[in-house]
Amino acid sequence: MPRRGIAVALLILPTAGLAALGLAVVASAGARPGPPGLGAPHHFALRQGVAIALGGVLGAVVVRVGIARVLRAAPVLFGIALLATAAVFVPGVGIRAAGASRWLRLGPLTANPAPFLIAATGILMSAWGGPGGMARRRLESRPLALALALLAVLLLVAQPDFSAAAVALCATFAALAGAGVAGRRLVPAAVVLVLALVLGASRFGYVGGRIHGFLSPQSDRRGHGFEVLALGRARTNAAAGAAGLGQGSARRHLSSPASDYVFAIVNEELGRPGAWGVVAAWAAVAAGALLAARSAAGDERRRAVAAACTAALLAPAALHIAVCRGWMPIVGVTMPFLSYDPGLTVASGGEIGALVAIALGAPAAPARAADTTAGLPA
Repeated sequence: MPRRGIAVALLILPTAGLAALGLAVVASAGARPGPPGLGAPHHFALRQGVAIALGGVLGAVVVRVGIARVLRAAPVLFGIALLATAAVFVPGVGIRAAGASRWLRLGPLTANPAPFLIAATGILMSAWGGPGGMARRRLESRPLALALALLAVLLLVAQPDFSAAAVALCATFAALAGAGVAGRRLVPAAVVLVLALVLGASRFGYVGGRIHGFLSPQSDRRGHGFEVLALGRARTNAAAGAAGLGQGSARRHLSSPASDYVFAIVNEELGRPGAWGVVAAWAAVAAGALLAARSAAGDERRRAVAAACTAALLAPAALHIAVCRGWMPIVGVTMPFLSYDPGLTVASGGEIGALVAIALGAPAAPARAADTTAGLPA
C-alpha cells in the first residue's frame, strides 16, 4: 500500500474505533438521573452520535476544499472562533456552571467553543507564523499571529479553562516548530509561558483543592479527593479483570464518567486489553500524522498545520490518560472521540480531515515553496 494510503488508514480507522467505543460507553449507561454518561443515556448517545456525524462531515469538507484554502481562511476562522469563545461571558448566551464560563446555549443545545478556538489558533499560526510570514503582507506576520494566539490563551484562562489554554499553547508551539522555527527560540518561550500558566492557575482556590485532593485524597474524601479515590478503585478493579461494558462501579461514583474519566471506565469495564487498545489507537493516529507531515516536506505551512493538528489531538488525550492513571491532579480534560464532548468531537473531526488532506496532497515543488512573496501553494 502506498504511503499515502497507509497514512489515511492510520488516521481514519483508529479514530472511527475510538468514536464507536465512546458512543458505546454512553449508550450502555442505565436509564436513571445523573451526569452525562449516566442519566438519559439515549439522549446523550444521540447527541454524541450527531457530533460524530458532523465531525465526519467537517473532515470530509476540509479534505475537499484543501489545506491551501483553509490557510487562506485562517483569519476568518480565528475571528469566528474567538468571538464564539468570548460569547460565553454574555448573559443569556453563555452558561456559568461550577464557577466557570465555558459553554454556549444554542437553543436547546449547549456547546463548548474552546476546541474550535484551539484548532483556529493552530491554523492561524501555520498561515502566518513561518519564516516567510512577514514577507507576504504587512498584517500577515508572525508577531501578530503570536499576539492573537496569546489573546486566545488569555481568553481561555479567563473562563477559566486551564487545560484548554495549555492545549492551545501546545498547538501554537507545534505549529511554529513545524514551520521551521528553531528549537532554541521555542523552548525558552514555552517554558516561560507554561510557568506563567501554572502561576496563574495557582491563584484559583479550586486548583489548590485539586492538588491537595491529589496529594492527600484520604484526608479529603468529601472534597476533590473523592474522585481521586474513585479512580484508584477503578484501576484496582481493572487489575482483577474486566467487569463488562456498563457493569463497572466507577461510572456510578465519578461525576463525569463518560467525559472527563472515560478512559478509567474503559479500563475497568474492558480491562487492560481495552485500555491498551485505546493507547494503540492514539499511537496509530500519531504514526499517521507523522506520515502526513513527511508528505508535506518542502511546504512549511502544510507541515505546520500537521504539527498543530497533531498537538491539538494528542495533548488532551495524553492529559486525560495521565489523570485517569493517577499520574497528575484532575484537570478536567476530555479525550477526543472517546469522551462525551460534542464540540470536541466535531473540532477533532476537522483536524483529522486536515491531516488526511495533507497526506493526500502532493508536496510543493521546491521553487514554489521557497517563493514567500507568492500566494499560498496549491
